[in-house]
Amino acid sequence: MKRPKLIIISRMFGIGFLVISMMITIYSFQKSNQQICVFPTGSSIASVDVGGLDHEQARIKLKSVFEKPIEIQSGNTSFYFSNEQIGLDIDYDEMVSVLNCGYEDQFSSFWSFIWHKSSIDQTSKDLLFTLNEDVLLSTINEQIKPFVTLEPIPSKPISGTTRFEPGLSGISFDQGELVNRIKQEITQINKNTIQLELISIPATVPTIEQIKEQVRSILRNEDFSGVVEIYAERMSDHQKIQILNWFGEEKEPGVAFTAASTMKIPIMISTYWREDIPLSEMRQGWIESMIVYSENDPADRLMEQIDAIRGPLLVTSDIQSLGMENSFIAGYFYLGAPLLNLYETIANQRSDAFIDPDVYNQTTPEDIGKLLSMIYDCSINSSATLIRETQGKITQAECNLIIETLAANKMGALMEAGLPEGLKIAHKHGWSQERDGLVHSFSDVGIVYGPEENFILTVFTYSPNQLLFDIANPLFARISQTIYNGFNPNNQIAWPFPE
Repeated sequence: MKRPKLIIISRMFGIGFLVISMMITIYSFQKSNQQICVFPTGSSIASVDVGGLDHEQARIKLKSVFEKPIEIQSGNTSFYFSNEQIGLDIDYDEMVSVLNCGYEDQFSSFWSFIWHKSSIDQTSKDLLFTLNEDVLLSTINEQIKPFVTLEPIPSKPISGTTRFEPGLSGISFDQGELVNRIKQEITQINKNTIQLELISIPATVPTIEQIKEQVRSILRNEDFSGVVEIYAERMSDHQKIQILNWFGEEKEPGVAFTAASTMKIPIMISTYWREDIPLSEMRQGWIESMIVYSENDPADRLMEQIDAIRGPLLVTSDIQSLGMENSFIAGYFYLGAPLLNLYETIANQRSDAFIDPDVYNQTTPEDIGKLLSMIYDCSINSSATLIRETQGKITQAECNLIIETLAANKMGALMEAGLPEGLKIAHKHGWSQERDGLVHSFSDVGIVYGPEENFILTVFTYSPNQLLFDIANPLFARISQTIYNGFNPNNQIAWPFPE
Protein backbone atom coordinates (compact mmCIF):
# COMPACT_ATOMS: atom_id res chain seq x y z
CA MET A 1 0.00 0.00 0.00
CA LYS A 2 2.96 2.30 0.44
CA ARG A 3 3.76 2.51 -3.26
CA PRO A 4 0.43 4.06 -4.37
CA LYS A 5 0.71 6.62 -1.60
CA LEU A 6 4.13 7.72 -2.82
CA ILE A 7 2.81 7.99 -6.34
CA ILE A 8 -0.02 10.28 -5.21
CA ILE A 9 2.38 12.48 -3.26
CA SER A 10 4.70 12.71 -6.29
CA ARG A 11 1.86 13.64 -8.55
CA MET A 12 0.71 16.32 -6.17
CA PHE A 13 4.22 17.80 -6.05
CA GLY A 14 4.40 17.70 -9.86
CA ILE A 15 1.01 19.35 -10.22
CA GLY A 16 2.00 22.00 -7.64
CA PHE A 17 5.32 22.68 -9.46
CA LEU A 18 3.48 22.95 -12.74
CA VAL A 19 0.93 25.36 -11.25
CA ILE A 20 3.70 27.50 -9.73
CA SER A 21 5.62 27.48 -13.03
CA MET A 22 2.50 28.55 -14.89
CA MET A 23 1.88 31.31 -12.35
CA ILE A 24 5.49 32.54 -12.72
CA THR A 25 5.19 32.38 -16.49
CA ILE A 26 1.92 34.31 -16.46
CA TYR A 27 3.43 36.91 -14.10
CA SER A 28 6.53 37.24 -16.25
CA PHE A 29 4.39 37.55 -19.35
CA GLN A 30 2.39 40.33 -17.73
CA LYS A 31 5.60 42.06 -16.56
CA SER A 32 7.11 41.77 -20.02
CA ASN A 33 4.17 43.68 -21.40
CA GLN A 34 4.66 46.36 -18.74
CA GLN A 35 8.37 47.07 -19.55
CA ILE A 36 9.32 50.77 -19.39
CA CYS A 37 10.97 51.95 -22.66
CA VAL A 38 14.34 53.50 -21.65
CA PHE A 39 17.72 54.17 -23.24
CA PRO A 40 20.25 51.46 -22.48
CA THR A 41 23.09 52.29 -20.09
CA GLY A 42 25.88 54.17 -21.86
CA SER A 43 23.59 55.84 -24.41
CA SER A 44 24.16 59.52 -25.21
CA ILE A 45 22.61 62.25 -27.30
CA ALA A 46 24.81 65.20 -28.26
CA SER A 47 27.33 63.95 -25.67
CA VAL A 48 24.65 64.06 -22.92
CA ASP A 49 24.24 60.78 -20.98
CA VAL A 50 20.64 59.53 -21.36
CA GLY A 51 21.12 55.94 -20.15
CA GLY A 52 18.09 54.69 -18.18
CA LEU A 53 15.89 57.59 -19.32
CA ASP A 54 12.71 57.35 -21.30
CA HIS A 55 11.68 59.70 -24.11
CA GLU A 56 10.35 62.51 -21.96
CA GLN A 57 13.07 62.29 -19.34
CA ALA A 58 15.74 62.42 -22.05
CA ARG A 59 14.01 65.36 -23.69
CA ILE A 60 13.85 67.27 -20.40
CA LYS A 61 17.51 66.60 -19.68
CA LEU A 62 18.61 67.74 -23.15
CA LYS A 63 16.61 70.97 -22.82
CA SER A 64 18.15 71.67 -19.40
CA VAL A 65 21.57 71.49 -21.05
CA PHE A 66 21.01 73.21 -24.38
CA GLU A 67 18.51 75.88 -23.39
CA LYS A 68 21.05 77.67 -21.23
CA PRO A 69 21.60 81.20 -22.60
CA ILE A 70 24.74 82.23 -24.44
CA GLU A 71 26.76 84.82 -22.49
CA ILE A 72 28.78 87.42 -24.40
CA GLN A 73 30.99 89.66 -22.29
CA SER A 74 32.56 92.98 -23.22
CA GLY A 75 34.52 94.54 -20.39
CA ASN A 76 32.20 94.74 -17.39
CA THR A 77 29.08 94.33 -19.54
CA SER A 78 27.46 90.94 -20.19
CA PHE A 79 24.81 90.09 -22.75
CA TYR A 80 22.62 86.98 -22.39
CA PHE A 81 20.72 85.53 -25.33
CA SER A 82 18.28 82.65 -25.53
CA ASN A 83 18.27 80.11 -28.35
CA GLU A 84 15.33 81.92 -29.89
CA GLN A 85 17.20 85.26 -29.88
CA ILE A 86 20.19 83.80 -31.68
CA GLY A 87 18.06 81.90 -34.19
CA LEU A 88 18.83 78.42 -32.79
CA ASP A 89 16.20 75.68 -33.17
CA ILE A 90 17.08 72.28 -31.62
CA ASP A 91 15.05 69.25 -32.73
CA TYR A 92 14.67 67.41 -29.40
CA ASP A 93 11.87 65.16 -30.67
CA GLU A 94 13.93 63.86 -33.55
CA MET A 95 16.92 63.20 -31.30
CA VAL A 96 15.00 61.15 -28.70
CA SER A 97 13.14 59.25 -31.41
CA VAL A 98 16.14 56.94 -31.72
CA LEU A 99 14.67 55.16 -28.64
CA ASN A 100 12.32 52.51 -30.11
CA CYS A 101 11.26 49.64 -27.80
CA GLY A 102 8.70 48.08 -30.13
CA TYR A 103 8.52 44.27 -30.74
CA GLU A 104 7.03 42.24 -33.55
CA ASP A 105 4.73 40.32 -31.11
CA GLN A 106 4.09 39.71 -27.42
CA PHE A 107 6.02 36.44 -27.45
CA SER A 108 9.18 38.29 -28.60
CA SER A 109 8.70 40.77 -25.79
CA PHE A 110 8.25 37.91 -23.28
CA TRP A 111 11.29 36.03 -24.58
CA SER A 112 13.52 39.18 -24.30
CA PHE A 113 12.23 39.80 -20.77
CA ILE A 114 12.97 36.36 -19.35
CA TRP A 115 16.44 36.36 -20.91
CA HIS A 116 17.07 39.97 -19.79
CA LYS A 117 17.64 41.22 -23.32
CA SER A 118 17.09 44.91 -24.28
CA SER A 119 15.00 45.69 -27.29
CA ILE A 120 17.51 48.34 -28.47
CA ASP A 121 21.28 48.61 -28.53
CA GLN A 122 23.34 51.26 -26.81
CA THR A 123 22.94 54.45 -28.89
CA SER A 124 24.74 57.72 -29.62
CA LYS A 125 23.27 60.70 -31.45
CA ASP A 126 24.66 64.07 -32.53
CA LEU A 127 22.95 67.37 -31.79
CA LEU A 128 20.31 68.14 -34.41
CA PHE A 129 19.74 71.85 -34.91
CA THR A 130 19.29 74.65 -37.41
CA LEU A 131 20.69 78.16 -37.05
CA ASN A 132 19.00 81.11 -38.71
CA GLU A 133 21.96 83.44 -39.27
CA ASP A 134 19.66 86.29 -40.25
CA VAL A 135 18.16 86.21 -36.76
CA LEU A 136 21.62 85.92 -35.20
CA LEU A 137 22.97 88.89 -37.18
CA SER A 138 19.89 90.91 -36.35
CA THR A 139 20.41 90.28 -32.63
CA ILE A 140 24.09 91.23 -32.87
CA ASN A 141 23.31 94.44 -34.76
CA GLU A 142 20.41 95.46 -32.52
CA GLN A 143 21.39 94.17 -29.08
CA ILE A 144 25.22 94.34 -29.03
CA LYS A 145 26.55 96.70 -31.66
CA PRO A 146 24.85 99.91 -30.45
CA PHE A 147 26.24 99.42 -26.93
CA VAL A 148 29.88 98.54 -27.63
CA THR A 149 30.81 100.27 -30.90
CA LEU A 150 31.70 103.85 -31.64
CA GLU A 151 31.94 105.27 -35.14
CA PRO A 152 35.20 107.10 -35.87
CA ILE A 153 34.91 110.83 -36.41
CA PRO A 154 36.61 111.84 -39.66
CA SER A 155 39.08 114.65 -40.08
CA LYS A 156 37.76 117.86 -41.57
CA PRO A 157 39.28 121.06 -42.90
CA ILE A 158 39.70 124.01 -40.55
CA SER A 159 38.30 126.99 -42.41
CA GLY A 160 40.73 129.80 -43.16
CA THR A 161 43.85 127.72 -42.40
CA THR A 162 46.13 125.19 -44.06
CA ARG A 163 45.24 122.58 -41.44
CA PHE A 164 42.68 119.86 -40.82
CA GLU A 165 40.90 119.05 -37.60
CA PRO A 166 42.11 115.60 -36.46
CA GLY A 167 39.46 112.93 -36.34
CA LEU A 168 38.73 110.61 -33.41
CA SER A 169 39.26 106.87 -33.46
CA GLY A 170 36.30 104.51 -33.15
CA ILE A 171 35.61 101.09 -31.63
CA SER A 172 34.26 98.01 -33.34
CA PHE A 173 34.49 94.21 -33.29
CA ASP A 174 34.89 91.41 -35.78
CA GLN A 175 31.29 90.37 -36.46
CA GLY A 176 32.32 87.30 -38.46
CA GLU A 177 34.53 86.09 -35.62
CA LEU A 178 31.70 86.56 -33.10
CA VAL A 179 29.31 84.53 -35.26
CA ASN A 180 31.87 81.72 -35.48
CA ARG A 181 32.40 81.75 -31.70
CA ILE A 182 28.63 81.53 -31.10
CA LYS A 183 28.38 78.60 -33.54
CA GLN A 184 31.09 76.79 -31.60
CA GLU A 185 29.49 77.35 -28.18
CA ILE A 186 25.92 76.30 -29.06
CA THR A 187 27.08 72.70 -29.52
CA GLN A 188 28.88 72.56 -26.16
CA ILE A 189 27.41 70.99 -23.01
CA ASN A 190 29.11 73.54 -20.81
CA LYS A 191 28.96 76.83 -22.65
CA ASN A 192 31.89 79.16 -22.10
CA THR A 193 31.45 82.89 -21.80
CA ILE A 194 32.37 84.50 -25.11
CA GLN A 195 34.77 87.40 -24.63
CA LEU A 196 34.05 90.06 -27.23
CA GLU A 197 37.35 91.46 -28.48
CA LEU A 198 37.03 95.14 -29.35
CA ILE A 199 39.02 96.68 -32.17
CA SER A 200 40.20 100.27 -32.38
CA ILE A 201 39.33 101.93 -35.70
CA PRO A 202 41.70 104.76 -36.64
CA ALA A 203 40.15 108.10 -37.44
CA THR A 204 39.72 108.54 -41.15
CA VAL A 205 42.21 110.83 -42.83
CA PRO A 206 41.05 113.77 -44.93
CA THR A 207 39.63 112.64 -48.23
CA ILE A 208 41.09 113.73 -51.54
CA GLU A 209 38.03 115.89 -52.11
CA GLN A 210 38.41 117.54 -48.68
CA ILE A 211 42.04 118.37 -49.45
CA LYS A 212 41.06 119.73 -52.85
CA GLU A 213 38.40 121.92 -51.28
CA GLN A 214 40.86 123.25 -48.71
CA VAL A 215 43.30 124.12 -51.52
CA ARG A 216 40.49 125.81 -53.43
CA SER A 217 39.75 127.86 -50.31
CA ILE A 218 43.41 128.88 -50.11
CA LEU A 219 43.36 129.99 -53.74
CA ARG A 220 40.16 131.99 -53.22
CA ASN A 221 41.59 133.79 -50.21
CA GLU A 222 44.99 134.60 -51.70
CA ASP A 223 45.61 138.04 -53.14
CA PHE A 224 46.62 136.67 -56.51
CA SER A 225 45.12 137.48 -59.88
CA GLY A 226 46.41 134.99 -62.39
CA VAL A 227 46.62 131.30 -63.18
CA VAL A 228 47.51 128.52 -60.74
CA GLU A 229 47.59 124.85 -61.66
CA ILE A 230 48.36 122.11 -59.16
CA TYR A 231 49.08 118.41 -59.54
CA ALA A 232 49.53 116.21 -56.45
CA GLU A 233 49.77 112.43 -56.23
CA ARG A 234 49.76 110.37 -53.03
CA MET A 235 52.26 107.60 -53.64
CA SER A 236 50.72 104.94 -51.39
CA ASP A 237 47.62 104.66 -53.57
CA HIS A 238 48.33 107.05 -56.49
CA GLN A 239 45.22 109.12 -55.80
CA LYS A 240 45.57 112.50 -57.47
CA ILE A 241 44.62 116.11 -56.92
CA GLN A 242 44.43 118.35 -59.99
CA ILE A 243 43.20 121.92 -59.83
CA LEU A 244 43.35 124.73 -62.38
CA ASN A 245 42.36 128.13 -61.07
CA TRP A 246 42.04 130.39 -64.11
CA PHE A 247 41.81 133.98 -62.89
CA GLY A 248 39.44 132.92 -60.11
CA GLU A 249 37.47 130.45 -62.22
CA GLU A 250 38.03 126.71 -62.03
CA LYS A 251 38.71 125.05 -65.36
CA GLU A 252 39.82 121.69 -66.70
CA PRO A 253 43.54 121.21 -65.84
CA GLY A 254 46.11 120.95 -68.59
CA VAL A 255 47.48 124.42 -69.36
CA ALA A 256 50.81 124.69 -71.20
CA PHE A 257 53.29 126.57 -68.96
CA THR A 258 56.81 127.74 -69.59
CA ALA A 259 58.89 124.87 -68.17
CA ALA A 260 61.94 127.03 -67.40
CA SER A 261 64.34 125.16 -65.09
CA THR A 262 61.93 122.32 -64.35
CA MET A 263 62.93 121.05 -67.81
CA LYS A 264 66.32 120.23 -66.29
CA ILE A 265 64.80 117.10 -64.73
CA PRO A 266 64.14 115.61 -68.22
CA ILE A 267 67.69 116.60 -69.24
CA MET A 268 68.99 114.63 -66.25
CA ILE A 269 66.78 111.67 -67.24
CA SER A 270 68.12 111.69 -70.81
CA THR A 271 71.70 111.81 -69.55
CA TYR A 272 71.29 108.75 -67.32
CA TRP A 273 69.40 107.06 -70.17
CA ARG A 274 72.59 107.16 -72.22
CA GLU A 275 75.31 107.01 -69.57
CA ASP A 276 76.14 104.35 -67.01
CA ILE A 277 77.05 105.29 -63.45
CA PRO A 278 79.34 106.40 -62.13
CA LEU A 279 79.31 109.36 -64.48
CA SER A 280 82.50 111.13 -65.29
CA GLU A 281 83.47 113.80 -62.79
CA MET A 282 82.75 116.45 -65.41
CA ARG A 283 79.23 115.21 -66.21
CA GLN A 284 78.41 114.71 -62.54
CA GLY A 285 79.53 118.27 -61.86
CA TRP A 286 77.31 119.59 -64.66
CA ILE A 287 74.28 117.75 -63.24
CA GLU A 288 74.83 119.15 -59.74
CA SER A 289 75.34 122.69 -61.02
CA MET A 290 72.25 122.40 -63.26
CA ILE A 291 69.99 121.12 -60.47
CA VAL A 292 71.36 122.52 -57.21
CA TYR A 293 72.39 125.94 -58.52
CA SER A 294 69.98 126.06 -61.46
CA GLU A 295 72.70 127.07 -63.90
CA ASN A 296 71.79 126.99 -67.60
CA ASP A 297 75.22 126.46 -69.15
CA PRO A 298 75.71 122.98 -67.58
CA ALA A 299 72.27 122.03 -68.95
CA ASP A 300 73.42 122.99 -72.44
CA ARG A 301 76.69 121.03 -72.01
CA LEU A 302 74.76 117.91 -71.04
CA MET A 303 72.45 118.20 -74.06
CA GLU A 304 75.47 118.72 -76.30
CA GLN A 305 76.87 115.42 -75.01
CA ILE A 306 73.68 113.77 -76.25
CA ASP A 307 73.95 115.49 -79.65
CA ALA A 308 75.85 118.67 -80.43
CA ILE A 309 73.01 120.10 -82.55
CA ARG A 310 69.86 118.07 -81.85
CA GLY A 311 70.38 117.49 -78.13
CA PRO A 312 67.19 119.30 -77.03
CA LEU A 313 65.11 117.44 -79.62
CA LEU A 314 66.40 114.08 -78.38
CA VAL A 315 65.52 115.05 -74.79
CA THR A 316 62.05 115.90 -76.07
CA SER A 317 61.79 112.57 -77.88
CA ASP A 318 62.80 110.77 -74.68
CA ILE A 319 60.21 112.36 -72.44
CA GLN A 320 57.42 112.20 -75.00
CA SER A 321 58.09 108.47 -75.38
CA LEU A 322 57.46 108.24 -71.61
CA GLY A 323 54.03 109.85 -72.01
CA MET A 324 54.86 113.54 -71.50
CA GLU A 325 53.11 114.52 -74.73
CA ASN A 326 52.68 118.16 -73.73
CA SER A 327 56.34 118.69 -72.83
CA PHE A 328 59.32 119.66 -74.96
CA ILE A 329 62.54 121.60 -75.17
CA ALA A 330 63.05 123.05 -78.63
CA GLY A 331 66.43 124.74 -78.23
CA TYR A 332 69.39 125.33 -75.97
CA PHE A 333 69.22 127.68 -72.99
CA TYR A 334 71.93 130.12 -74.08
CA LEU A 335 70.79 133.56 -75.21
CA GLY A 336 70.13 133.66 -78.94
CA ALA A 337 69.99 129.86 -79.32
CA PRO A 338 68.12 128.88 -82.50
CA LEU A 339 64.66 127.35 -82.25
CA LEU A 340 65.12 123.80 -83.53
CA ASN A 341 61.45 122.88 -83.85
CA LEU A 342 58.02 124.39 -83.34
CA TYR A 343 55.97 122.00 -81.22
CA GLU A 344 52.18 121.97 -81.17
CA THR A 345 50.64 120.07 -78.29
CA ILE A 346 47.16 119.51 -76.96
CA ALA A 347 47.97 121.84 -74.07
CA ASN A 348 49.33 124.76 -76.11
CA GLN A 349 46.50 124.53 -78.64
CA ARG A 350 43.75 125.12 -76.07
CA SER A 351 41.61 128.10 -76.99
CA ASP A 352 39.98 128.39 -73.57
CA ALA A 353 43.18 128.52 -71.50
CA PHE A 354 46.27 129.88 -73.23
CA ILE A 355 48.99 131.95 -71.54
CA ASP A 356 51.45 132.28 -74.45
CA PRO A 357 54.20 130.07 -72.94
CA ASP A 358 57.79 130.10 -74.13
CA VAL A 359 58.08 128.31 -77.49
CA TYR A 360 61.50 126.98 -76.40
CA ASN A 361 60.33 124.82 -73.51
CA GLN A 362 56.93 123.89 -72.17
CA THR A 363 55.29 121.38 -69.87
CA THR A 364 52.13 120.86 -67.85
CA PRO A 365 51.90 120.20 -64.10
CA GLU A 366 50.52 116.74 -64.85
CA ASP A 367 53.31 115.85 -67.29
CA ILE A 368 56.16 116.73 -64.94
CA GLY A 369 54.22 115.24 -62.03
CA LYS A 370 53.90 111.90 -63.81
CA LEU A 371 57.62 111.93 -64.61
CA LEU A 372 58.44 112.48 -60.94
CA SER A 373 56.05 109.66 -60.06
CA MET A 374 57.92 107.35 -62.43
CA ILE A 375 61.24 108.36 -60.87
CA TYR A 376 59.86 107.67 -57.38
CA ASP A 377 58.50 104.25 -58.37
CA CYS A 378 61.79 103.43 -60.11
CA SER A 379 63.70 104.23 -56.91
CA ILE A 380 61.83 101.56 -54.92
CA ASN A 381 60.90 98.99 -57.57
CA SER A 382 63.38 97.35 -59.91
CA SER A 383 60.59 96.50 -62.38
CA ALA A 384 59.04 99.98 -62.50
CA THR A 385 57.74 101.64 -65.68
CA LEU A 386 60.75 103.92 -66.14
CA ILE A 387 63.15 100.97 -66.06
CA ARG A 388 60.95 98.92 -68.35
CA GLU A 389 60.36 101.73 -70.90
CA THR A 390 64.10 102.48 -71.14
CA GLN A 391 64.86 98.74 -71.44
CA GLY A 392 66.90 98.86 -68.27
CA LYS A 393 69.11 101.76 -69.42
CA ILE A 394 67.83 103.75 -66.47
CA THR A 395 68.36 101.70 -63.32
CA GLN A 396 67.00 101.76 -59.80
CA ALA A 397 70.35 103.05 -58.56
CA GLU A 398 70.23 105.92 -61.09
CA CYS A 399 66.70 106.86 -60.00
CA ASN A 400 67.89 107.05 -56.39
CA LEU A 401 70.81 109.20 -57.53
CA ILE A 402 68.39 111.53 -59.37
CA ILE A 403 66.30 111.90 -56.21
CA GLU A 404 69.31 112.59 -54.02
CA THR A 405 70.48 115.26 -56.48
CA LEU A 406 67.04 116.93 -56.44
CA ALA A 407 67.02 116.74 -52.63
CA ALA A 408 70.27 118.71 -52.56
CA ASN A 409 68.41 121.68 -54.08
CA LYS A 410 67.70 123.67 -50.92
CA MET A 411 66.41 127.20 -51.32
CA GLY A 412 64.05 127.59 -48.34
CA ALA A 413 61.35 129.18 -50.47
CA LEU A 414 58.34 128.34 -52.63
CA MET A 415 57.35 124.72 -51.90
CA GLU A 416 59.95 124.35 -49.15
CA ALA A 417 58.68 127.40 -47.26
CA GLY A 418 55.43 125.66 -46.35
CA LEU A 419 56.93 122.32 -45.29
CA PRO A 420 58.54 121.19 -42.01
CA GLU A 421 62.19 121.99 -41.57
CA GLY A 422 64.43 119.01 -42.20
CA LEU A 423 61.87 117.18 -44.36
CA LYS A 424 63.32 115.45 -47.42
CA ILE A 425 62.11 117.33 -50.50
CA ALA A 426 63.52 116.29 -53.88
CA HIS A 427 62.49 119.22 -56.07
CA LYS A 428 63.35 121.66 -58.82
CA HIS A 429 62.06 125.21 -59.01
CA GLY A 430 61.94 127.44 -62.02
CA TRP A 431 61.28 130.96 -63.27
CA SER A 432 62.63 133.06 -66.10
CA GLN A 433 62.23 136.34 -67.86
CA GLU A 434 59.86 136.17 -70.81
CA ARG A 435 60.30 137.93 -74.13
CA ASP A 436 59.04 141.20 -72.63
CA GLY A 437 61.76 141.11 -69.97
CA LEU A 438 59.33 140.41 -67.12
CA VAL A 439 58.88 137.34 -64.90
CA HIS A 440 55.38 136.05 -65.52
CA SER A 441 55.60 132.55 -64.08
CA PHE A 442 57.01 130.58 -61.15
CA SER A 443 57.08 126.81 -60.78
CA ASP A 444 58.22 124.25 -58.24
CA VAL A 445 57.97 120.49 -58.71
CA GLY A 446 59.13 117.68 -56.47
CA ILE A 447 58.79 114.56 -54.36
CA VAL A 448 57.94 115.17 -50.70
CA TYR A 449 58.82 112.47 -48.16
CA GLY A 450 56.28 112.88 -45.36
CA PRO A 451 56.16 111.02 -42.02
CA GLU A 452 52.90 109.33 -43.02
CA GLU A 453 52.65 109.71 -46.79
CA ASN A 454 55.07 110.49 -49.57
CA PHE A 455 53.64 112.53 -52.40
CA ILE A 456 54.36 114.31 -55.67
CA LEU A 457 53.59 118.01 -55.88
CA THR A 458 53.89 120.30 -58.89
CA VAL A 459 52.72 123.91 -58.80
CA PHE A 460 52.81 126.35 -61.72
CA THR A 461 51.68 129.97 -61.59
CA TYR A 462 51.28 132.68 -64.20
CA SER A 463 50.38 136.35 -64.17
CA PRO A 464 49.96 138.57 -67.23
CA ASN A 465 51.75 141.25 -65.25
CA GLN A 466 55.07 141.12 -63.47
CA LEU A 467 54.80 138.24 -60.97
CA LEU A 468 56.65 139.31 -57.86
CA PHE A 469 58.45 136.72 -55.76
CA ASP A 470 56.89 138.12 -52.58
CA ILE A 471 53.47 137.24 -53.99
CA ALA A 472 54.37 133.86 -55.46
CA ASN A 473 56.34 132.60 -52.44
CA PRO A 474 53.55 132.57 -49.81
CA LEU A 475 51.12 131.17 -52.37
CA PHE A 476 53.38 128.19 -53.04
CA ALA A 477 54.00 127.73 -49.32
CA ARG A 478 50.31 127.66 -48.44
CA ILE A 479 49.56 125.19 -51.22
CA SER A 480 52.37 122.81 -50.24
CA GLN A 481 51.49 123.07 -46.54
CA THR A 482 47.80 122.38 -47.13
CA ILE A 483 48.51 119.27 -49.19
CA TYR A 484 51.19 118.10 -46.74
CA ASN A 485 48.77 118.50 -43.80
CA GLY A 486 46.05 116.67 -45.69
CA PHE A 487 48.31 113.73 -46.49
CA ASN A 488 49.95 113.73 -43.03
CA PRO A 489 47.10 114.62 -40.63
CA ASN A 490 48.92 113.33 -37.53
CA ASN A 491 51.96 115.50 -38.20
CA GLN A 492 50.41 118.79 -39.25
CA ILE A 493 52.18 122.11 -39.08
CA ALA A 494 50.71 125.58 -38.68
CA TRP A 495 51.45 128.60 -40.82
CA PRO A 496 54.69 129.95 -39.35
CA PHE A 497 54.82 133.35 -40.99
CA PRO A 498 53.18 136.62 -39.92
CA GLU A 499 50.36 137.75 -42.18
